[in-house]
Amino acid sequence: MEKQGRPVIASQFGTGRVLTDAMTIRRKVFMIEENVSEKDEIDGRDDRCLHYVFYVDNWYPVSTARIYLIGKNVWHIGRVATLKTFRGRGYARQILKRIEKNAESKNIKKLELEAQVHAISFYESLGYEAFGNIFLDAGIQHRRMEKLLK
Repeated sequence: MEKQGRPVIASQFGTGRVLTDAMTIRRKVFMIEENVSEKDEIDGRDDRCLHYVFYVDNWYPVSTARIYLIGKNVWHIGRVATLKTFRGRGYARQILKRIEKNAESKNIKKLELEAQVHAISFYESLGYEAFGNIFLDAGIQHRRMEKLLK
């Protein structure tokens, strides 16, 4: 638990505070830290995605992810990011577990994502399996991963 308030994971489709907070995190992590261009980061999908944000200290946004349907019973997880000073505290893990729980409740059979190579072991610890070759996205090495659900 955080000092000033209970942690909260909020989710919201397309617009509103959750998206605004998600974009703030993504700009800091992807565009500033990793030098991803705005053109590569803003892909036109956000208005069709369900966005998750982890809040601490009375609604301070620290971690985010988004999902969208890519096929029958398959969700794509993307834009997973945690502010640098809040990494290693399990916030992204909790968001991904929430996504998985929501997916199972909606009869989603598979979750897919494209992991930065340095994060593959993190996703493997959550049961994801890598497949295919390493590829570049916005100049960063990635690998596709998936998790089959019950």
